[in-house]
Amino acid sequence: MEIMKLITGFALITVLLTHHLSLNAGAFNDSSAAGGGLSLGLIANHDEGSIYSTRRGSDGFLYLRRRQDDSRRLLSSAASVIAPEANGGAVVVLRVGTGAAQHEYTLKADATSRLTWIQCAPCVPHAPQSGPIFDPRASPTSRLVAGASSICVPQYGMEPAGDRCAFHVAGPGGMSVHGYVHLEHVVDQHSRSPFESFVLGCSHSTEHFQSHGQYAGVATVSRAPTSLASQLAKRGMARFSYCLAGAGGGRRQGFLRFGADVPHNPRYLTTSILPAATGLGDDTAAYYVGLVGVSLGAKRLEGIRPEMFARGRDGNGGCVVDLGTRVTVMGEEAYRVVEEAVWSELIQLGHGGAAAVRVERRSGYGLCVRVTEQIKGRLQSMSLSLHFTAAEKEEEPTLVVSPAQLYLMMDDERQAGQQIACLAMVPGRRTIIGALQQVDTRFVFDLEDAKLSFAPESCIEDTVQVV
Repeated sequence: MEIMKLITGFALITVLLTHHLSLNAGAFNDSSAAGGGLSLGLIANHDEGSIYSTRRGSDGFLYLRRRQDDSRRLLSSAASVIAPEANGGAVVVLRVGTGAAQHEYTLKADATSRLTWIQCAPCVPHAPQSGPIFDPRASPTSRLVAGASSICVPQYGMEPAGDRCAFHVAGPGGMSVHGYVHLEHVVDQHSRSPFESFVLGCSHSTEHFQSHGQYAGVATVSRAPTSLASQLAKRGMARFSYCLAGAGGGRRQGFLRFGADVPHNPRYLTTSILPAATGLGDDTAAYYVGLVGVSLGAKRLEGIRPEMFARGRDGNGGCVVDLGTRVTVMGEEAYRVVEEAVWSELIQLGHGGAAAVRVERRSGYGLCVRVTEQIKGRLQSMSLSLHFTAAEKEEEPTLVVSPAQLYLMMDDERQAGQQIACLAMVPGRRTIIGALQQVDTRFVFDLEDAKLSFAPESCIEDTVQVV
């Protein structure tokens, strides 16, 4: 699992989770409540767990300011909203249990791991979380997955442990999670028919999990067979969609939509989701696409070649679209070309005005400059376009990242009264299109046809006010 996590905010997906009454080896392929649609609430909370507050300026840029009200947060760079190496991401709220035993649990979400899991009693050690740790022993409907079950295999992140099915999840910062796998019913907040036999990990040992005192585990919408998205696909809802709204719209709820609830748009551009490689752990669960070129403004960057985004046999390289990654990570070689192109545009301002002043690396970002009105005006005219292979005979699918999602403004803590602007992108071993660069674009993932479609959209229009 990559350590670069979501900057644009935190999502809240509310579902009701009730427990499976019986267990059988074929339960994973249960087709009850097949077809139809499902929409789960998605709430952007850009400041959650961060040492920075955020606001969207009248110029369109995202402004970040260090908080003064919680000195404890300053002790951990992992909490920083602008630190690309920080963990963070979407948040899923699951209500576990039935009747008076129900409790809500808040989970991080991602699109790369293989199994959804929550902390379960007894859990030693455990990460601090909001609400009680779920105790499956208190629910007469809770059932363990047997070690002999057809789903208890390493490619699903599980393995037999005697007569039970165990799982282990490793992550950044030494995170290590051990537990057993259960089957559960899932009911959405609109009280539609329940979705039976959902696979859920129950952690009994959670180490170095950055819970921020709130999160009880992780939920995944990856392409892994045991993810939320894949399990709904087996029930006839093979497509899911989201549209991330940016900061500045107040506390509003968007939607993670499945099946028939996915909106139609004749302007969708489509690229293929590439076949998963085998034997590479969580890398097989990610949504890889064919990125072939990059443009800055209207100019295609000649120094960037398609092979810079090719996936190697060792799992390095490639291009992933991830809801749970904070900002875009670009393969090292391609990133250097983009960074140099942006800097070249800025230093040209020196021929007719004040020269651009580059400042040393800040918060993990490689290109930061001191802000002037001239610099800001130039940045407002520089978008970034990502060019993909077409899934069918159509125009080259191109994702245009607006300047508002490409550059971050922040106070310069080393020079009072000054601001700096940073390119919201970092180098890495592979390219990951992060959530900030997905703002105001609707994405539709089709697991059955292995296609990813997208189109620009004012995502705030698909939100409702949260009371």
